[in-house]
Amino acid sequence: MIDSSIILQFIIVQISFAFTPGLIIALVANESVKNGRKKGIEVGIGAAFGAVVITTISSLVVSFVFSVVPIMTTVIYFVGSIYIVFKGIQTLRDDSKEDKRKIEERALIAGFKVNLMNPKMWVLFLTVLPIFIGTQENYFVNLLFLGLLTVVINLFADIGYAFMSSYFFYNSSEGTKNIINKICGVSLIVIGSYLFISRFF
Repeated sequence: MIDSSIILQFIIVQISFAFTPGLIIALVANESVKNGRKKGIEVGIGAAFGAVVITTISSLVVSFVFSVVPIMTTVIYFVGSIYIVFKGIQTLRDDSKEDKRKIEERALIAGFKVNLMNPKMWVLFLTVLPIFIGTQENYFVNLLFLGLLTVVINLFADIGYAFMSSYFFYNSSEGTKNIINKICGVSLIVIGSYLFISRFF
């Protein structure tokens, strides 16, 4: 079982990823404003189904690679912690411009397809999740657990943005959006740096 302190760090990282405005959140907010919150939530649910598929595939791939090439645990830990810091810096520098992609199909299907084809999601599941399981056995079960926890956190964020979509689109200042980005960005940089230093120094 993964240590509770590690799970706490993981939750902070995932919340920082989930609440940073990105493609899915932009789609959720856009659809909520145009067609109602229900449609925005449908996008989020579709994205969650896509993330479950990514979770299953990435858990199988990573657990297989770890069992065949044990040194890959170190490589993925290195790449994953650097990626967290990179995303933190990228988030701090973000100008909060939402993706204006339009949904021209059922919201649920759109959310599923967009998340499934989002390379950032694959990078997240293949490189970030594994660094939180250390050298424990039963990689597949632990990765599946962390993946499903990620799905729940992201779905919670998507539903939150669906309900607050009008505020974020029309009433919030750029300063408010930048504050969210700064909090998330600093959290990612701090935890990513801690993970890297604690493993390699």
